This record gives sequence, C-alpha cells and structure tokens, in this order.
Amino acid sequence: MAKVCPNCGNELKDKSTFCGKCGSKWDEKTKKTVKKPVPKSFSGIFAAYKKWFIGAGALLLAAVLLLIIINPANSPKAVFNRYLDCLHSQNEQAFREISYEANFSAASTADNAAESYKARFLSADASYKSGGKVDLLKGTEIRIIKAETPKQSEIATRRSSLSELFRNTARITDIRNITFEIKRGETTSTGTAELICVTGKWYIGDVLGI
Repeated sequence: MAKVCPNCGNELKDKSTFCGKCGSKWDEKTKKTVKKPVPKSFSGIFAAYKKWFIGAGALLLAAVLLLIIINPANSPKAVFNRYLDCLHSQNEQAFREISYEANFSAASTADNAAESYKARFLSADASYKSGGKVDLLKGTEIRIIKAETPKQSEIATRRSSLSELFRNTARITDIRNITFEIKRGETTSTGTAELICVTGKWYIGDVLGI
C-alpha cells in the first residue's frame, strides 16, 4: 500500500518521513497517515530537516575554502608582489594586512605593526626615517626566480621556531620560499622571501636582500 499524505494527497516514497509538498508527517508506529505538520519554530524545522541543513552547511564551507585556496590574489607570488607594492607606496595599512608579523605577533597591535614596518627598512634614507615618503625600490627591477616548498620536516621545524615569538603557529599549513633577483643599474643581486600560509591565507614573513 502506497503512502499517501493525509493533508494534501501527495504520494510518498516508502522511506519518506515527511511529505515533500506540505510537510505533514507519516506515523511509522501505526503505519497510518497522521496529519501532523512540521513545527513552524526554527528548532522544529531544524529537527525535521537536520540532514539537509548539515549537508548544505558542509557544501558551503567547502566552497568557501576552495575560493580561498584558488583565489589568485591569495597565492604566494601575489602576496609577495603586494609586498613590493608596499615598498613603492609606503602603505602601512596594506602592509599590516599581509604581514605575518603584524597579524600574529604575540604582542601585535596597530602601533607595533607600523613600527615593525619601519624597522624593516632601516636602510632607507633620512627623509623616510624622518617620516617622509620614499620609494625604496626606485631605480630597481625585481624578478621572481623560483618558489620552493620546504619538506614537511623543515616546515615543522620552522613552525616550532616561530612559536617562540608568534601566536597560532599550529595553524600554519604551508610555507613557500621565494628567490628573487634585484637589478640596480648594472648591479645584480638576489634575495629571499618567506611566505607563510595560515589556514589557507598567505602572509609575508622574513624578507632578505631588499
């Protein structure tokens, strides 16, 4: 005998508990149709469709994580190039957003982040040290040579060393080491930059050579 909804006459599948059309419930104890609409409260709706809510939530979370991972603006090279833009523009707010130190220092504040930014560039001339704007890369060309991922054992060692000064190092999921070439007129040198991934988002770490 087919299941038939007592409320709207809709035929139900054998394993159906609720009518997909009006929400009336099938009573498995009496094997009869009982006119019992799904409660209108949020808790009642959630209880009736819990599997659907959980499934939809899992799909949404997976989609968000996928967007973070594949976002071109969130790649190690893109973040390194944003760092170079900060050197050109002296944009401290932009630097704070991508700086691992500014976001995860054990005593991180906006003021500390700004001081950290200035401390990185002590080689700048006097006009910058006195508060002026200076393009630290003026007259230079920078080209990324390669980006390498350390071995998992090396990442674990680096995570351990960072834990002495930074928060949430357990959330570091990846590290990328970028080697770049700097050309100043006829002089060419190389530098390195460390990019640190924290739960899917990349930050600039130590930079040597600029």
